Amino acid sequence: MSPYRPTRRCFLQAALAGCPMLATECSLNTTEAAPLVRPRKKLIGWGTDVAYPEKIQNNIRRIEELPLDGIVLSNFTGKKNGRTFAFDWECFGQAAFERTHLAPMISTLANIKFRKFTDNFLRFNVQPGNFDWFDSFDAPLHNAALWAGVAREVGAKGLKFDVEDYKERLWVYKKQRHVKTKSFEDYARQIRLRGRQVMTAIQSEFPDIVMLLSLAHSYVNRQPKARTRLAELDSYGLLPAFIDGLVEAAGPRVRLIDGQEQAYGYLRPSDYLRGFHDIKQRALELVPRELWPRYRDKMEAGVAVFANYQLGVYHGKPTSWPAYHMSAENRLKLFEQNIYHALKSSEEYVWLYSEHMGWWETGYKLPTPNGALEAIHRARVKQQAEQPLEFDLSEPISQAEAKARAATRPQQ
Repeated sequence: MSPYRPTRRCFLQAALAGCPMLATECSLNTTEAAPLVRPRKKLIGWGTDVAYPEKIQNNIRRIEELPLDGIVLSNFTGKKNGRTFAFDWECFGQAAFERTHLAPMISTLANIKFRKFTDNFLRFNVQPGNFDWFDSFDAPLHNAALWAGVAREVGAKGLKFDVEDYKERLWVYKKQRHVKTKSFEDYARQIRLRGRQVMTAIQSEFPDIVMLLSLAHSYVNRQPKARTRLAELDSYGLLPAFIDGLVEAAGPRVRLIDGQEQAYGYLRPSDYLRGFHDIKQRALELVPRELWPRYRDKMEAGVAVFANYQLGVYHGKPTSWPAYHMSAENRLKLFEQNIYHALKSSEEYVWLYSEHMGWWETGYKLPTPNGALEAIHRARVKQQAEQPLEFDLSEPISQAEAKARAATRPQQ
């Protein structure tokens, strides 16, 4: 049974209580090579210093020195009726946006001259979610198709489809508007329909899109007896129905990746092996039996790595994080170990998330610890060459976990 691990937001709140690529200059659309039988594992960066398109455009040569294969771009500003908006935070709501509202941003994305980063993604959030699932769904479908088309045009691999519900409402049955008159099954059927519609809209503009989901069935299924308790859950009980719809409607060229955000808290190699099994096998407990063949065919295993957690750095003193109680040397080894095993256990994509860290520029509140980039490089070289790590952190991790428990134990 997988242990329960919190969402990205709750994870942080609770805690605070390289490889040669293409050499020619090009836009985001960097490669048309035939796919490999065994895809080389890809590491995708996502954080505040590799997210803003204008900043990326102005600093791309320096950013591409990072040991990554691509980045998640976000914070897409536009203007409608004189009001500035953030598309990725308003795309899944009642407002529909047009290309004209985002023209300068689209132009910026199209003119980022990538040379090395071949696998880049545009973020698309399920926010603000200011509707009921039985309301008109025209605006989210319009926006999804719009952004999929933009992703294709600018040469991105696809969308970082962030289905995390930051307002904890979309996927909770008891918070739905018609909960008194419509059953959980009614909402699940409707949300599955919405998932099919979203997938249809997206692939109409980008038939071979890669959809890197932040979380999916495996995330929900970590909770004890989830299959029989979806209607009662305080978070994500309705998410599997939406993902079912995506799977059901996905065409032959669409790729769906379970990004396994729960891997933020992994510390041991066995965690990554279990995570792969959770996606490929245990998640079927939440998938309708008639969709099992399609789920097995379409859903790939991805992995997330939370750099702050692995390196033990955040605002204040994150005493509940085991890495905080490790030596600087062992923190770097932990980071190397978990990048290595994330890559090893993924089918292709690993995303490296960070907050308030500066991977390539100075001035951030949490400068990248000395040796962190070298740790990523070592992990990548060893994984690609199928070499062992040649160190064992079992005892240091156990000791650090004990110290973290003691530091957060209620005072008598």
